[in-house]
Amino acid sequence: MKHILLLSTGGTISCRGSAFGLTPQTDGEQLLGAVPVPAGVRVDVCDLMRADSTDITAEQRLAMARAVWEQREKYDGFVLTHGTDTMAYTAAFLCRVLRQFDRPVILTGSQLPMEAEGSDAPRNLADALVCAASAYRGAAVCFAGALWRGTRVTKADTLAFDAFSGGNTGCPPDGIVENGVLRLTACPEAGVPAWVQPKPVRAAVLTVTPLLTAEQVAVCRGMDALLLYGYGLGGVPAELEQAVRQVAESGTRVYLGTQCAKGEADLSVYAVGQRMRALGVRCLAGRTMEDAAACLQCGLL
Repeated sequence: MKHILLLSTGGTISCRGSAFGLTPQTDGEQLLGAVPVPAGVRVDVCDLMRADSTDITAEQRLAMARAVWEQREKYDGFVLTHGTDTMAYTAAFLCRVLRQFDRPVILTGSQLPMEAEGSDAPRNLADALVCAASAYRGAAVCFAGALWRGTRVTKADTLAFDAFSGGNTGCPPDGIVENGVLRLTACPEAGVPAWVQPKPVRAAVLTVTPLLTAEQVAVCRGMDALLLYGYGLGGVPAELEQAVRQVAESGTRVYLGTQCAKGEADLSVYAVGQRMRALGVRCLAGRTMEDAAACLQCGLL
């Protein structure tokens, strides 16, 4: 018998209509009651919060990680129902805080509320329970039948049921769920689970556009880190170079990625990239923005 803990945190899956638009109202027991529980699985429910994922704070995200870590010996797996808009940020955060976690921590949600006609919620939650009872290890997003590793996933569509992708990593999902059966094609390596305590970080995220000025870049001097997203393989215009130099020389760690939806940054190809590398700027390659944020919080970048 597999023992699973369902942690309800809000999101569209738990929403109902109100005078102010959709708001999270449905609790975890109601969500669980709407889907079949896999044979040989027992599920406990804990309502951690009822939040629109846009409003989830660093403290609340840490509370999710603690809820999993503190009950890891009691349960074989975990499911977190969560809003889709920041689900990938939470998944990456859980991957980094719960290092080499030895059981599945599956995040899921939906594009339509559980009670809406034609909702994707029943399938997603049922699939997540299947994944949580599997041999998978670590945090992942289960959505539209795909199981995405938490460090390799991003929200790619605002409305479609198939809302997530591997983003710049180019990685396929670690597994596919069909007819209640999970077929794993990859799994994080086993290791000794450890808690990585996140710390507050002063960081900025800037995207290079024709509107970005040297003065705006210079504001980042003295911060812990700057995530800069350049053109193509990581191009930054020459007119911003001096400002980037000043930021780097102030002690701020500068990381450069690509703003393209697919493909990795590579600072070795063009002169514009090599100029950045000469300033000590570090390349994010194919790391997602969500994972970069989590790594900064956990001191891994």
